[in-house]
Amino acid sequence: MRSMSGLVTGFLFSAVTVFAISFASLNTKLSGTVVAGMLWVALLFSAASSLPRTFLAEEEMGTADLLRLVARPHAVFWGKALFNIFQCVVTSTLLSILYLGFTSAAVPIPWLFGLSLFAGCVSLAGAVTLCGAIAAQAANRAMLAAAIAVPLLLPLVAIGVGGMRTSLGDGALSSGGSASAIGLIGYAVATLATGPYIFAAVWKT
Repeated sequence: MRSMSGLVTGFLFSAVTVFAISFASLNTKLSGTVVAGMLWVALLFSAASSLPRTFLAEEEMGTADLLRLVARPHAVFWGKALFNIFQCVVTSTLLSILYLGFTSAAVPIPWLFGLSLFAGCVSLAGAVTLCGAIAAQAANRAMLAAAIAVPLLLPLVAIGVGGMRTSLGDGALSSGGSASAIGLIGYAVATLATGPYIFAAVWKT
């Protein structure tokens, strides 16, 4: 939190993605599905590049052993997860404002957009935090954490794009938008409910 390195790194990676997409789609009217898909690409770049650092930095600085001695696994997981949720929400909010401004995309259903963004951030933070913890003691920590996260993030991206494209006017709320929002909330709850127990099994080893 003091160095703000994760927030800066995640925002810079995703901001470059936004600029690239904006220049590529200059003077082109993008559909809600394309806008939602590209925004999720930027969110994934941000999450994969910054969120695993909360555990990887502990191993690199040698403070992970101290945490194992003085803290319970559930407390460590929740501390890291809550920080990652905060970081992801801040980065995603700034990124969404920047992205929507550059693409001039309208948001007919703002509450669904906000709900999809927030639930997606919570789900991303929970999944990537767990993957970062699992890979923290490996040699190629950052690469392994991203590789482990792929199977968890693919269904999340599919649900997230479904909800967000409806909020951007591409699809009906009753035909999938509301179901996607409920799916995102369920994914976030499942990730945060099971994460501490899975983490406790690997934290002491």
